[in-house]
Amino acid sequence: VCCYNHLIIAADICISLGEHIDYFVFNRSLEEFEEEEFSYNLTSSSIFAEYPHFFASLLVVLIAVVLTTKSKYNNMIGSCANYVSFFVVFMIVFVGAFYINFDNWFKVEGGFFPYGYDSIFRGATVILSTYLGFVELACVADEGFKPDKDVGKAMHSSFFFVLCIYISVSTVASLLVPYNKVKTNFAMANIFIDVGAGWMKYFVEIGSIAALFSTAMCVLQAASRLAFCLGRDGVILPCFGNIQQRSKIPFNAVMWCGFMGAIIPLFFDSTYLIRLAETGYMISCILANLGVLVLRYSVKPEPRVILQQRDTGCKLTKCRPQWRVSEKSEVRAKWCIGFCLLWTTGCIVSWNYASMLLPCLGRYGHVWASSMFLGLLLITLFLLSLLPQNPKDCEYFTPWVPWLPMLSVVLTALVMCQESPIFIWEAEAMVLCVALLIYVSYSFWNTEHPEHNDGGEKEVLTLAPQTGYQSVTSAQQQHGAQQQHGAGLQHGAGLQNGAESSTAAVDLRAEQAQYNTTISVRAQTASN
Repeated sequence: VCCYNHLIIAADICISLGEHIDYFVFNRSLEEFEEEEFSYNLTSSSIFAEYPHFFASLLVVLIAVVLTTKSKYNNMIGSCANYVSFFVVFMIVFVGAFYINFDNWFKVEGGFFPYGYDSIFRGATVILSTYLGFVELACVADEGFKPDKDVGKAMHSSFFFVLCIYISVSTVASLLVPYNKVKTNFAMANIFIDVGAGWMKYFVEIGSIAALFSTAMCVLQAASRLAFCLGRDGVILPCFGNIQQRSKIPFNAVMWCGFMGAIIPLFFDSTYLIRLAETGYMISCILANLGVLVLRYSVKPEPRVILQQRDTGCKLTKCRPQWRVSEKSEVRAKWCIGFCLLWTTGCIVSWNYASMLLPCLGRYGHVWASSMFLGLLLITLFLLSLLPQNPKDCEYFTPWVPWLPMLSVVLTALVMCQESPIFIWEAEAMVLCVALLIYVSYSFWNTEHPEHNDGGEKEVLTLAPQTGYQSVTSAQQQHGAQQQHGAGLQHGAGLQNGAESSTAAVDLRAEQAQYNTTISVRAQTASN
């Protein structure tokens, strides 16, 4: 679903990019040519485009070709585009400060909130799909050197930076001209033309082209990385998980995303794509919050101890603590999460349709019905909060679980039900059915599950000459090790010298009895 959303966003951005290039370079001659020569002649349609956007499809393919080069080259191109867009944002704020008029906020009809607070929530659904930075960072986390620390910091900084840009630019734009005189097409350029600073339209268009190009690169790269991860894990065809040796780029995944993204602008309307992406991102947000709840209350595999012989003498350090979540508490937590979803659905449905479905409840029937489901939701969340959770063993984690994730689910679902038209829900249901069909028919039988691949968290214990087991790197580095089956640790011949070796053997048996788990042994073949 996330990969599909990224492709839609990339196609829609390329449509806007083509319009800006056509307006700035070709004086909209490309749009007129496409509309006159290739019009579909549709009488009325809210889904399909009036004419194919060939130039936008060409831009998608061009960006995909750029992404097939080495990472340092496409990163350099993206950085140059970002620097240009940042400079233009500074120019907009700096130049616009000389033309601001506060009467546009207070003396124009409607004032500061001309459409009320409901318009803020409607606008939030649009802006949500444009806050792409933190989503793309999560998609390319595998390429970071320290993703457990760097990704969280990058998400916080990018979110704050984009927030500052939105506030500054929208503040200047709303103070330059009244809201009812803002043109929908090429709004910022026309705003400066209306206030008498027409020369700024060239800077605005250059910045818009640079920003749209870098954003399209970012989104298409994230889509290709998602396809690569799905192919690597066996969810889709394994050819998408291959890496090109020369450029170290998932070439097949990038070109497939470029091809699929190039098809979308040929048939679908830009407005429809925006609404589809908004709903898709909100569905992804709900699934992500539910994933946080499930993982926080799920049983994790015990860390496996790996024995590596180095020399005689050993000492066993303390192993990592056992996870607090048991199988019984996991089952109870999943039941609570399921009831939370049920109460949330009942709350939203009753708020919107209770007065129509149950007229006997009176004028405020939707309030009473939704309040009942909300009370059940709070009680279930309280019971869920009493259950044990997995330890927070990383620097960045979701706070206030389960209250904060469930609050996000409720608010997101409420906005979705109010703003998404019926044909958007039909399209999303179709996409989810296709994804479920792919999973049931192919992914379920080919996915490499951790439990089927001897997975789980592992720790290597090295037999060092200083009478000590020393915890070293992960067992994934021990590619040449030979696996030995059994419930106990097999000691090498070097452990039979002296009293220190006997003490280490007792410690090993005590550690095994304490955790009561089967410890797998991977010992490298080495001379005593």
